[in-house]
Amino acid sequence: MFYPEWLRVRTTLKVLAIVFGCLFAIAALLRIAFNGQISGTYSWVDQEMNKPGVRVTHERQSDGSMRTTIDDRSRGDHIVIVDRGWQGKTITITGPDVTVSRSHNVQIGSVGVHATRVSPTSNEVQVTTDEPVSARYLLLFASFVALIVATVLAGPLAKENTNHLEIAWTKAIGRERMALGLFGVDALAMLASMALTVIFLVLCTALFEIPHVVVDSATLPVLALTVFLPFAWYALLTACSSSLKRGLGAVIGLGWLAALVVPPIGQALAIAGNPLLHAAGVALSYVSLLDPLVYMHFSGSAAPGDSTATFGDTFSLLASPPLLRAAILLALTVIYSSLSLLQWRRLEA
Repeated sequence: MFYPEWLRVRTTLKVLAIVFGCLFAIAALLRIAFNGQISGTYSWVDQEMNKPGVRVTHERQSDGSMRTTIDDRSRGDHIVIVDRGWQGKTITITGPDVTVSRSHNVQIGSVGVHATRVSPTSNEVQVTTDEPVSARYLLLFASFVALIVATVLAGPLAKENTNHLEIAWTKAIGRERMALGLFGVDALAMLASMALTVIFLVLCTALFEIPHVVVDSATLPVLALTVFLPFAWYALLTACSSSLKRGLGAVIGLGWLAALVVPPIGQALAIAGNPLLHAAGVALSYVSLLDPLVYMHFSGSAAPGDSTATFGDTFSLLASPPLLRAAILLALTVIYSSLSLLQWRRLEA
């Protein structure tokens, strides 16, 4: 009964899997091509260990890790390596030969580089391959991919309206149950796309270092937010097209245009000095509360009317905790889905 929708879902997920497979192959080729540069720090350490006059000591720690200390007294360099096996390594290099222009930290995935100026004549660089990576970043990227999938699958009722609405009415199932079944199939596809994205990100990171993904107390609210975002966006596009028999592509295109353009225009006009422009900006800003995409941010709160604030900071509702915004997205999903059912129920063949 929902076989055509399953076919659309299968095709969409298949294309997504092929894209991820190609990107993973490119990442693997880059890993092989730049293997020497990636392992350059380890090679330099090995060279230091084999220099004459360098003192090397190995010590097994109580947690099972191996601590290697390299002292080059002639140059004043001091290297400490803590090898924790599959849990990663920490390499700390201190000495006058270490060039550090300023203290700074850089993290790419689970690899972190921390540079510190110890003194005018000595600097320190620490390389850690087990830096924690919050699961929230994986979920954010997965939600973006799910938004694309939601856009591709949106408007299933409009697709039923196109050329074969009479056939849809002859199926041995009520209109509401049929519509809800279509929504359910597409919701599973969005969840599957998020799972595929997380797996892809973890595998790509593992090509370079085993990722240390951390799930903390803030992960669950962000999970709810990232799941309900594509649901609400899908429901909005479906509600705008449920009574149409053609023009679904135009609705989807204009939907993205309005969602991306109206909020910043409302923000710009809201801080204008002209009273009419200010009133128009405030009106557009409140209309934008119906846009699911404006709830997807992680900026802090700001006072209303602050011209330096982002659009997500302008209203306390948009600057609320992720769990509350997830609840708002869930409410929007229910409202838009109900509007879709109402339109389709009244549609005549």
